[in-house]
Amino acid sequence: MVEVLVTTAVLSLGIVLIYRAFFTLLDSFGYYSNYLRVIAFADEKLWQAQDTLSCFGSDAGAGSSGRLNIQNKDFNWRLSVSPVEAESLYRIDLTVNWQEGPRIRGLTRNAYALYIKKEE
Repeated sequence: MVEVLVTTAVLSLGIVLIYRAFFTLLDSFGYYSNYLRVIAFADEKLWQAQDTLSCFGSDAGAGSSGRLNIQNKDFNWRLSVSPVEAESLYRIDLTVNWQEGPRIRGLTRNAYALYIKKEE
């Protein structure tokens, strides 16, 4: 009788560990699936901000935020621009957040833009 109880306990523990590994794998798959959905948008948004700042400098007004919906999934994004110690160098920070179950996941990208005044 004791052998049956020990066998049941060992098999139950094995099944629990297998399911836990499976759900961890599914969670990671969900994160990277959403990451791949939003990375093209993030790269494009950073490129736009760099291009705008390179052309117009501090007059660009590149900081903004918004909501993006890709395949019925909402992503919130925020773009901020701050000058660096050098007079014509700007730091661009882009943060994209999304909800996955009870957790909020995110992606943060940074870039720099250099504004060179054109002599007219």
